[in-house]
Amino acid sequence: MSSAFDIVVFDLDGTLVDSKLDIANSLNWTLARLGYDPIPIAVIESFVGAGIMPLIRRTVEAAGHPERENDALILFRKRYWECLLDSTEPFPGVVETIESLKGRYKMAVVSNKMESFTRKILKGLAMDRYFGGLVYGGDSLPVKKPDPAALLEIAEKLGGSTSRMVFVGDSAVDIETGKRAGAATIAVTYGYRKADELLEAGPDIIIDKFSRLLDIL
Repeated sequence: MSSAFDIVVFDLDGTLVDSKLDIANSLNWTLARLGYDPIPIAVIESFVGAGIMPLIRRTVEAAGHPERENDALILFRKRYWECLLDSTEPFPGVVETIESLKGRYKMAVVSNKMESFTRKILKGLAMDRYFGGLVYGGDSLPVKKPDPAALLEIAEKLGGSTSRMVFVGDSAVDIETGKRAGAATIAVTYGYRKADELLEAGPDIIIDKFSRLLDIL
């Protein structure tokens, strides 16, 4: 497979980093400030992946107060910016694997998390150095995943083709994004989505450990 690809693009949350606790804590802090009860982490985990607005919308709906969406958004943005590196860390094998891929592939990150949050996390974990500034968030372009625009732009910037690109993610949204771009897709099962969602999305390959990429690429 390695000879067929030049570019590897990664999702962030649930793929490169385990960020669910910081997201959940910031959301529940927000709910507390609004006077509402907390939501279980497992429920919040199922909300992650579509971007900040769907995340907030689903949270206030789960709390029974959809009318407080704008208030929650303002509070959450401020709190999460302050706390997004409290517990967030790379999944096992991520840094070592990316270090091994460095120099062999051009690499990038495409997340639906806001770009400022995405870049702060990567910088705080000393992972930004692997991606040459090719970091896209949900607000980097007028559209976000599953629209393939970010992958298409990355290929153009690198002078390559999405036909020689692999997109690695943990959700059906990621797999759809890769397919729509004409890229190969690899799904990871240790992230925030259940295996049946990934199977239904139909990725080219499914892996249970990030380090398995070294056997594939």
